[in-house]
Amino acid sequence: MISAGATPLRALVRFFLTSGLLTLVALASCRDPAAAAGTALYVTTEFEPALNLTQLRVSGTVAGGMDVPTTMLPETAERALQSGESFRVLLHDAADGAQATVRVEGLRDGAVLATGEATATVRDGYEVEVTVRLSSDPLPDGGTGDGGTPDAGPGTFCLGCRDGCCRDGVCADRTARTCGVGGVACSDCTEQKADTCTAQGTCACGNGPACGKNASLCFGGQCRCGLGNACGPGLACVSGQCRCDPSTCAGCCMNNACVIGTDKNECGKSGQACKKCDKKCNPDGSCD
Repeated sequence: MISAGATPLRALVRFFLTSGLLTLVALASCRDPAAAAGTALYVTTEFEPALNLTQLRVSGTVAGGMDVPTTMLPETAERALQSGESFRVLLHDAADGAQATVRVEGLRDGAVLATGEATATVRDGYEVEVTVRLSSDPLPDGGTGDGGTPDAGPGTFCLGCRDGCCRDGVCADRTARTCGVGGVACSDCTEQKADTCTAQGTCACGNGPACGKNASLCFGGQCRCGLGNACGPGLACVSGQCRCDPSTCAGCCMNNACVIGTDKNECGKSGQACKKCDKKCNPDGSCD
């Protein structure tokens, strides 16, 4: 029980992929599966796959003063999440019968694309299943879409725009100049050294990713630097010419080529000019 003025208790959030959770339940087959995790919420998320969400931001409250701390799942975006991803919120100190509300924001590239929340009744010692359906409806007035920045306003999302993107509040077909799916704000691939919008709503050059610093443009589905091919590893395309550059070379520059920079005759790092050492080249690029 929480007394007046006490520091609110905090819940613990754990994230499991569906396959991992099935393994966990199998290991606990001799026990009541609903009681295996103790007092908890088992949350399943549902959302439009075309949103290509990469992270979920979870928060919530429990009647009586307990907070579900804001947690990013997973901590680092590594892949597109699938509708049906699940996580567990442990509520060991929550009172039996208390109302718990869990809020979930779906993000891609740090931007909130969909939100949802659900409420469930806590059962002491048991896990309660709850489903949160994420929608790309605009957030309420005064809400935020990135953890502190006011909403971008009209045109950021278009409802019912599954296979296109949103430009000036209108659902636009997916093209190189209006790239995106799921009703998110459109991107112009031609400004990102790309000429194609993929079915996933990302910019590409031909069959490959958008060109990087080793190219000045995407032409005919190929990355090019000026009139030639894209620059090799460690080189940047500067004014249409391939240059050994600190922005692309982790080693050192020798005769406009990026070398590893660990040899005593070619020593250095961070794209600086290579040095010739008297004795040896140190790991930090300095000479002895």
